[in-house]
Amino acid sequence: MHELPLVFFTVLTQSAVGALILLLLSHALGQIEPRRLAIGLFAAVCLFGLGVLVGIFHVGQPLRAMNMLLRVGLSPMSNEIALSAMFGAAAGIAALGLLLDRDARKFFTALAWLAAVIGVVFIFAIPRIYQLPTVATWSASWTTVIMLLTPLIGGGALAAALGARRLGLVVSIVGIIVSFCLRPGYLSSLLLADAPLAAAQSGWFTAQAVLLAAGALGALLYIRTRHGQGLLYASAGVVIVAELLGRIAFYNLWTLPM
Repeated sequence: MHELPLVFFTVLTQSAVGALILLLLSHALGQIEPRRLAIGLFAAVCLFGLGVLVGIFHVGQPLRAMNMLLRVGLSPMSNEIALSAMFGAAAGIAALGLLLDRDARKFFTALAWLAAVIGVVFIFAIPRIYQLPTVATWSASWTTVIMLLTPLIGGGALAAALGARRLGLVVSIVGIIVSFCLRPGYLSSLLLADAPLAAAQSGWFTAQAVLLAAGALGALLYIRTRHGQGLLYASAGVVIVAELLGRIAFYNLWTLPM
């Protein structure tokens, strides 16, 4: 699948940004200690970097990927690349500074919040790339909705695994519930746009739904028992995989009218 690098790029980067924001919010609420925050932020930045690295392979000639920056402000894809670079730089420096526990903790914390703001803009920039009038299954507000759910679902699960357990689990579970509530409308719009193509993705969407339900159940069991770190990590992994499957279905919906 030619779009597979984009599947990992969008899901991993969106989840990483969501996790970083939730970790900062959890720390502001006094739910996570500074050391755990630093480790969590660093892990989220590493995941973001992995997503960017995998995404580069979608470019026919990766060494020329920087040429896309020449149209920043004009091209949604150029904006996405520029924002990913800005977020990675700000978040990476902030996370590393906090992890090394240098004296300028306030500075690095402020830089982390600046990265969070950039991350929000980055999250909203991604769906704009796919608002293509020529692709009936993408040219709808549903594209933005499902893209914005990933930072909540995947980001929440990842944040919970990295230390922001209470806030991360709540956000992820709420995101999953919202996704199930919106799923009938989304699938109906796909069927109206291109019934044969949408029907061909039923397996991917079904697998995603099953894994999301399993991840939410695991999260609820952890909340109830407060035991079993393995259950928490497994639930987060299952949720991330579910989002990857849903994104595969999304990219499979790409088609051009003849």
